[in-house]
Amino acid sequence: MHTEDNHLHRWHINAILNVILIIISTLMILPWLVALSTALKAPGETLTNPGLIPQQIDLGKFVEVFWQANVPVLAMNSIIVTGGSVFGVLLLASLAAYGFARMDFIFKEALFFILLTGLMLQSAALMIPLYQVNVALKLLNTHLGLIGPYVALGLPFAVLILRGFFESLPKELEEAAIVDGASRFTIYWRILLPLTRPALATVGIFTGLGAWNDFLLPMLFLTKSEMNTLPQGLLVFQFEHISQQEHQFALIVMMMVPVVAVFLMMQRQFMQGLTAGAVKG
Repeated sequence: MHTEDNHLHRWHINAILNVILIIISTLMILPWLVALSTALKAPGETLTNPGLIPQQIDLGKFVEVFWQANVPVLAMNSIIVTGGSVFGVLLLASLAAYGFARMDFIFKEALFFILLTGLMLQSAALMIPLYQVNVALKLLNTHLGLIGPYVALGLPFAVLILRGFFESLPKELEEAAIVDGASRFTIYWRILLPLTRPALATVGIFTGLGAWNDFLLPMLFLTKSEMNTLPQGLLVFQFEHISQQEHQFALIVMMMVPVVAVFLMMQRQFMQGLTAGAVKG
């Protein structure tokens, strides 16, 4: 009888947790559903049909918006900036994390603490010095003028995640490679780095999302329309089509699809990377 009561109690708890998770998931996915629904509606339908189910699906506006907003140029700029930022963060952070995790040198913990203070810095608080640096280096209206700040701002979090992952790897792998005559860089590049793919995926997704969706720094550093990124292009398009909500949301959906697709493809590595440091023995 006692066992049956325990099973019933667990069933009630699981049912309550499932209901709570369903509610939270619904609330989180609702903005995406609203954006997709509005994007699929015919022009002007949003005013007469505020519901989620379109009365008439219009896919032609996606092609229209694609060319009106100059999406190929905007997307190429965003891809270059995002790809460069992700590459820079992964390369520099993995090297620094390997050093902090596997090497002993003077003031190691102090330097690591100083690096982590960068987690408290926000791009909005650094606008003036970043602008001055870009002016001095003549990097305004260039991709590198955005990639540099994104890499610098992304390094503290990336090093924190990757250091925990490097520390969780067995030291026997490194010791065996040293006995075989491998150099430090060979150990890092050929042995340990391939094992950190989950952590690299986590860092890459966070860095990529930050660079892809950022609006502040592009507005500050880019003044030429041909250098605009997708968030800037969306703002310009909204001003030019202020009464066409369906067209605006069509562009928003096109911006969201690549991000969602990348996350779905890498979600397993993403979750493994987040929990890597926690399972360290």
